[in-house]
Amino acid sequence: MYFDNIDRMCEEAVNSLAVPSAVVAVGDKNGVYHKKAFGYSRVIMNEDKPEGVFAGPVPDNAVKATTDTVYDMASLSKLIGTTMVVLRLIEEGAMTLPDTVSRYFPDAPEDKRDITVKQLMTHCSGISAHFNIESECEKGFDVPHAVLNYPLKYEAETKVVYSCMGYILLAKMAEVCTGKPLDVLADELVFKPLKMRRTGYVPLKNERFDGCDIATEEWSPKLGHYIHGVVHDENARFIGGVSGNAGVFSCIDDLCNFGMMLSARGEFEGKQFLSRPTFERAITNYTPYGPENRGLGFQLTVGGLCATGDLFSPYSYGHNGFTGTSLYVDRDTGLFVVLLTNRVHYTRQSDGLYRFRRRLHNAAMADYTRMIIQQ
Repeated sequence: MYFDNIDRMCEEAVNSLAVPSAVVAVGDKNGVYHKKAFGYSRVIMNEDKPEGVFAGPVPDNAVKATTDTVYDMASLSKLIGTTMVVLRLIEEGAMTLPDTVSRYFPDAPEDKRDITVKQLMTHCSGISAHFNIESECEKGFDVPHAVLNYPLKYEAETKVVYSCMGYILLAKMAEVCTGKPLDVLADELVFKPLKMRRTGYVPLKNERFDGCDIATEEWSPKLGHYIHGVVHDENARFIGGVSGNAGVFSCIDDLCNFGMMLSARGEFEGKQFLSRPTFERAITNYTPYGPENRGLGFQLTVGGLCATGDLFSPYSYGHNGFTGTSLYVDRDTGLFVVLLTNRVHYTRQSDGLYRFRRRLHNAAMADYTRMIIQQ
């Protein structure tokens, strides 16, 4: 039977406490061939500060994950939300890749004025990877100006430094451009057209998530309890849960819709969600100087310890998230693999996911190609 190795690996990952849960799907532009849930959306049931890292056993009252469980997408939000919003706005003529920060924020500091949309999308703008935005806002800045007034780290287009802060700024530029908040833009331009009915921001205040099981994340010293139903990323949480870098919550079925669109090079259910020219430019490598290969919002995997393992084609495309989520598409075959976990529930220091994800992609590619040959 195809994809038995995937099931075995997921069971091993849960049993070894590498991840509390794993919900996985394998498909291509024609549909989904395998979808299954393993493990638990919540294992640690009390709200007391944990003593060390959870080492088992799993209690009887742990909540089982299902294919309906909703997960915090973390940085996968950059692709699902902000990137798709900006690409759609480019197609509508509202934004262009050479647009500079100064177009949207005329009072931007001199060293940030000429940063472009393209540089923000490819993580080569010079903006810092990460800092505590709350502490900057305490100095009197609003969110975009907190980013704009923080010192640059390097000269633009000399290297790639993956930047959550750059994506926070990019989303704010889209909001200024349209006069609409990011969550409204994402709903109108992305989630509704792709029939992603249980995808959105701030799930505890969003009726589309009513009655949903939401996977629990790690214990938060600041909140004094386990993070559940609010965004895990601290900066996105400070902003209010609707942020360019994180904040989207979703489920496996909705991500399969997204994956089928990516596999079909922008097409969904017979319509071009993204035009073919837009899509092909989005998965072009704009950062050959490295150290990472970046398209427009897409991570392009090639060489080294890639998230996509050893068998995916060079410059396959997708993204992952800190909480343990990922979606990647093989460039040559169109195979997509979605993996949802709440790996930080036990501890954010857990690194058991990384090798597991590479092995999972290897097994998915091997069985997918066998299946296609037999059809």
